Amino acid sequence: MGNAKTKMSALKLLKRTSQASHKEGFVANQNLNGGYNPRLLVTLLLSLAVFLFLLAMFDKKFRASEADKLQEQANQRLSVYQNSLLTSIEQYEFLPAVLSADPRILHALAEGSQISESSPLLSQINDRAGSDEIFLMNKDGRTIGSSNYLSATSFVDQNYAFRPYFKIAVEGGLGLYYAVGATSGKAGLFLAEAVLVDGSIAGVIVVKISLAALENSWLQSGEKVWLSDEFDIVFLSYDARWRYLGLRPLSPENKKLIAATKQYGTKEIELFSRKDDNSKYSSVTLADKSEYVIFQQSIENLGWKISWLYSKEKLTNAVNLKKMYLFSFYVFLIISGLWLRERVSSAQTKKHLGQLIQQSEEHQRAIIENTDAGLIVLRNDGITTFINPQAKLLFRLQDDSLPDLQLLISPWQGIHATLRPSDATGIRTDGSKVPILVSTSAIGITGEHEYLVTIHDVSELKSAQLNLLKSNDELEQRVIARTQELRRAENELNQSQRLASLGRMSSAIAHEINQPVTALSSYAASSELLLQRSEHEKVALNLTKIKGLIDRLSYISRQLRMVSGKRNTGLSTIRILPVVQYALDVLKTKTELLKVKVNIDVGEFDEAQGNSMMLEQVVVNLLSNALDALINKNAREISIRSRVGAGLRLTIEDTGQGLSAGDLAHIFEPFYSTKNIGEGLGLGLAISYSLVTDMGGMLTVSSEVEKGTAFNIDLVSGSEALHKNNSAVSDLITADATDATDTNEGTSKILGGTVEG
Repeated sequence: MGNAKTKMSALKLLKRTSQASHKEGFVANQNLNGGYNPRLLVTLLLSLAVFLFLLAMFDKKFRASEADKLQEQANQRLSVYQNSLLTSIEQYEFLPAVLSADPRILHALAEGSQISESSPLLSQINDRAGSDEIFLMNKDGRTIGSSNYLSATSFVDQNYAFRPYFKIAVEGGLGLYYAVGATSGKAGLFLAEAVLVDGSIAGVIVVKISLAALENSWLQSGEKVWLSDEFDIVFLSYDARWRYLGLRPLSPENKKLIAATKQYGTKEIELFSRKDDNSKYSSVTLADKSEYVIFQQSIENLGWKISWLYSKEKLTNAVNLKKMYLFSFYVFLIISGLWLRERVSSAQTKKHLGQLIQQSEEHQRAIIENTDAGLIVLRNDGITTFINPQAKLLFRLQDDSLPDLQLLISPWQGIHATLRPSDATGIRTDGSKVPILVSTSAIGITGEHEYLVTIHDVSELKSAQLNLLKSNDELEQRVIARTQELRRAENELNQSQRLASLGRMSSAIAHEINQPVTALSSYAASSELLLQRSEHEKVALNLTKIKGLIDRLSYISRQLRMVSGKRNTGLSTIRILPVVQYALDVLKTKTELLKVKVNIDVGEFDEAQGNSMMLEQVVVNLLSNALDALINKNAREISIRSRVGAGLRLTIEDTGQGLSAGDLAHIFEPFYSTKNIGEGLGLGLAISYSLVTDMGGMLTVSSEVEKGTAFNIDLVSGSEALHKNNSAVSDLITADATDATDTNEGTSKILGGTVEG
């Protein structure tokens, strides 16, 4: 009975854990098959890019195909318009031949070259025929009779021998010629026929007809049609604006011919903006910026072309519509393919999910049976419903009974979910105890809650922690001992450095003081002898020299106090340019003697927080050192410049001998000098460093041997100082100066960031 209950509880736990695994597996597979798939997305994007590329590649072919379709439509329309044109011409084509045989016309020409009486007859015939004008010319081209003889623009007595239709008629052909009237200014089609008298040409009869009705029909129908001659000049058009414009440039000969015959008046022929895109169809841009494709049809025997214009925008829209159809079809194929893929993928997912469920159940069963942790399932009332083999082994349970958990775990926290494991003691059936970690989590289905208690034996972990603590204590003791050794070594090193620095300082002080003291002793002894000899004047001279030596000793003492003592800076906002000018005035004689070129790049209104007298002394010291460094150089140049940024930087740079890395490490130490003994105390730079520090700034140096040295004075800018309290700034500067000059090691750190090796 106990075994059956245990198995049932295990199966319930297996079912719950399996359901959770099934859900996770389903979500994973759903993401795998139906979610974001980078490879599929890349494939779709690439196929779309290829498709769009092909559409762009075949754009010209699409346009040509659409234009070919339009050409068929244009041929039908142009054939109708051509027939209408030819009909309009043919109904008058016979008239010149009929009139050339009329006896009255022959009689008028027989009278000679004088103005004939044929004008009323021609006017009467013109009215009946419905033509525009009819006129008669003699063989010289002079008009001897015209239907408009009564109008102000009468052709009578006008010579039109220059017109091509006259020349063609004289040569025996039908002179058919479209032109603007040379006299009336009205355009029309001229039909000319030679008049024979006794077998020889006596004159030419001309019928002029208007084609304006044809243009009006085009305009009324909304069709864009025009006629062009053999020179591609438009002479009839649906829109009067396009008359007498050329579709191509004229050769010089044709230009002369048109000008001589005055075919289209006296104005120069202008051109359309025409475009040939390497296809059999060309386009033209009209004055209103609209573009049209031209479809043409030649008119036999006349040498003319009739053209039908189709909006290029409409053509482009038609091509784009075709592209849209293709793109829609492509999208349909893609969507269909994705739908089929999803159907196949869904079937595969269901199959795979079934396999995962089976594997998950087997896996969960193996976990429960073989896990290293003890697993115990409790009901809401605290009754144990399941215990796995590891928990039985941990508590040394001998049978399959389900024990009371309160007897196995001390202290027992009760039935509630814990966020993290808690320490407890496991009580075995044999009375022994073992340290354990216990965590509880709620499980259950259909609103029925149970709790899974997870138990870990931490005996080995506790033992390892004790060993680790012991090792940590030992290591800590070793670190303390090593740290003490390092501190002793560091103190010894600092002591050695201080002794070395003190030795250099003592040597320099001894040298500087021993000379005056020796001289004082000598002068004192000499004065005693002189007093015994009553040579008072020489004694007075010795006293003067003694006073000078005492002054020198006093000067050395003051310099030492300036290095070591603190000063009342009295900081305020000062201008930099006057300080630089003062220092240059002090050293003017030395600068001129050495012929040094001084470059000044200091802003007139550059300001900083400082003390003008202290800054003047610093600048004088730095300029004096720069001049000394230039004594043995051919190129002698000093640059003084200021830059305002986070603070103010004043730079004094020379082209002198430069300093070595060894000199740079000690350059601001008292009594350290690169000059020969007796040429200086070695206190100038130490004093300058101390003065700049007292002003809340920093003095740094960079140098390169044989190339020169640059000293940088960094101060708080004037604008920055306005936002600070002077007393607080003074305290801060004093503290910084103390920290900066506390030890030689601190000085080295300040120099280390700016010295260039």
